[in-house]
Amino acid sequence: MGKAITISKDYGCGAIELAKELSDDLGYEYLDKRLVIELAKQMESSEGEIKSYEVGKSISLFRFISRYMTEEIVKNILMSRKGYVDDSSYLEALVSLLNDLADRGNIVIVGRGGQCVLRYRPDIVHVRLIAPLEYKKEYLMKRFSYGDEEAEYLIKMREENSAQFVKKMFCEYWNDPTLYHVTINLGVVPKDRAKDIIKGLL
Repeated sequence: MGKAITISKDYGCGAIELAKELSDDLGYEYLDKRLVIELAKQMESSEGEIKSYEVGKSISLFRFISRYMTEEIVKNILMSRKGYVDDSSYLEALVSLLNDLADRGNIVIVGRGGQCVLRYRPDIVHVRLIAPLEYKKEYLMKRFSYGDEEAEYLIKMREENSAQFVKKMFCEYWNDPTLYHVTINLGVVPKDRAKDIIKGLL
């Protein structure tokens, strides 16, 4: 069984593309937005309660459900018995799920505070992927046809949401270098070289 990998990322630095390629290279499972569905199942929560929690607590995790999954898919996946969603139950479910996934090994987990939840496990490699603002704006403008101002706004908003999530749930700063085995600047390190660096840590 291979080590699990967690990836924390700047928005728009190309980390998702790299993570998927890395997973393919290693024969690992890749997990990001599907984690939301698994967590929702574990918490036995309804879609409506999840959305209410998001609005009330300003936690961005469950936005993935409405953004990427159709209502029919969500209703089919979520358990019928409704639960109560709050910080404590959410964190308990997340910690349990991430540890279960890490126990399986051979998996790349993107986001969701994996670098905090699994911080002291010796069988996990934690990676932070970053890039300069101009690099991220260019990446998003080319990939999604955003304008310069729109790209910069999205970067700042998404990264602030991520920073608040990590701070609120784990009392950590997501850019703390001690949370990671390595931080790679994709603005200056080619993607293939970055993958080789990560593989060398396994």
